[in-house]
Amino acid sequence: MGRILALSDGVFAIATTLLILQIAVPVRTTDAQLPAELLRLWPRYLAYLVSFVVIARFWVIHRVAFRLIARADGTLVWLNLTLLLLVGFLPFPTAVVGAHASSPAAAVLYATSVVLAGIASTAYWWYASGRGNLLKPEAGRQVRALRARGVTGPVFFALTLPIAYFAPNKAEIAWLLVFPITRIVYVWFFGREREQPGEDRRVGTGS
Repeated sequence: MGRILALSDGVFAIATTLLILQIAVPVRTTDAQLPAELLRLWPRYLAYLVSFVVIARFWVIHRVAFRLIARADGTLVWLNLTLLLLVGFLPFPTAVVGAHASSPAAAVLYATSVVLAGIASTAYWWYASGRGNLLKPEAGRQVRALRARGVTGPVFFALTLPIAYFAPNKAEIAWLLVFPITRIVYVWFFGREREQPGEDRRVGTGS
C-alpha cells in the first residue's frame, strides 16, 4: 500500500507541475510588449486553473479512498495504474485548450480526457468496496458517499460535451463547478448514511 500511495502521489505532483510549464511568455517579448503578452495568455491561465482543480479533485478522492482501503491486490493495482495513466495525460489536453481556447475539438478532447480519468477513479473504488472486499471495517458508512461522488465527476463532464462543442469558452467556466458539485453530493450521501443508523435505533426502541 505504501508503494502504491508513493507512486500515486508522485504522478499527481508531476501532473500538476507540468500544467504550469504550458504558460510562457515568448522569448523575444520586449518590456513594452510584456503587458499585452501577459494579457494574451489568459486562456492558458484559465486552462491551468481548471486542470489544477480537476487533478486536485482526483487526488482528494484518492487520498480519502485509500485511507479506507486495508489491502491491495493485483486488480486494484492495475485499476490505480489506469487512473495514473489518464491523470498523467491531462497536461496535454490542458495545453491544447490553452492554445486553442475557441476550438470545439480542443474542448471536447479535454472533457473526454477527464471523463475517462473519472471513470478510472470510480472503478478502483467500486472494485475495492465491492467484489474486491478490500476495505477496512469502519469504511462502511462512507462507501455510498464515495461511490456517488466518484460517479458525479465523469457524468458532469460528459454532460458538458455539448457545451464544449458549441461554446468552448463557456465549457471551461462550467468545468470549475465540478469541485463544489461533487462535494455537495458527497456530503448529502454521507449525511444520509449517518442518519440511517439513528433511524434504525429509534425504530428499534419504539418497537
